[in-house]
Amino acid sequence: MNTQNTIEQFQSMIAEFYKSRLIVVEVVISSFLERLVNTPALYAVVEDATRRANYEAQYSRAVTRDSLGCYFTLPANKRQTVSLVTGLLFDFDRYHLSIVEFVTKFFPSETSHGSYLAFCDNVIKPYGEAFTALLAESEPQMIRVAEENDAPLLPFAEKAKEDADYWLKALLDTLTGDNHLEEDLRREAVTVVKGMLSVLELGNPMLIKVVWIGLKHTLGTYSCGLRELKEIETILRTYGVIE
Repeated sequence: MNTQNTIEQFQSMIAEFYKSRLIVVEVVISSFLERLVNTPALYAVVEDATRRANYEAQYSRAVTRDSLGCYFTLPANKRQTVSLVTGLLFDFDRYHLSIVEFVTKFFPSETSHGSYLAFCDNVIKPYGEAFTALLAESEPQMIRVAEENDAPLLPFAEKAKEDADYWLKALLDTLTGDNHLEEDLRREAVTVVKGMLSVLELGNPMLIKVVWIGLKHTLGTYSCGLRELKEIETILRTYGVIE
């Protein structure tokens, strides 16, 4: 698939957001992300944009507040925009963030559809433009390699899967056995750990990285499972999933 065909495919994926409504957009997001990670040239753009990105820091910078309300503003940098919004969509897809609450909070309107259209205009549209611009560039080299070979990037190593699987299951044991955890937090954390176990089987580094961010964020303010989290982080860093 040449670059122009890839751009047209991606633009059609963005267009699906405008055909949707807030109440059913989760289906569009899941389909979008599935095509994103399974199309080599598109995945290469995401990999390049997220290589040194800190999603949590980017999200914090994007959110501002004043006496009138809360605002979500994308960065001016194209790669940062791609990194931030891709992470945001994964957060929606994994139910780490509620898209309904996000859209109605940051883009208030008289109707939910008005809020949703404002979200599309201020987040999805500029994201699509930034992504398309990166696709059209001659760099990064990963895009050219992916297009020439039509092959995905290297998957997560089998040894890393085994090691991470061991510590994730140990973390599950810790979570279920800690009587000091609030039940809502326990359920949320167990769900995220099981989600990470699932994406390990896919071997997709981008998915693993996004779910890891969610897991770390969920347990970050608690002392539960610190050893297991540290071991998992070491494995991900050793095998290049995070830096």
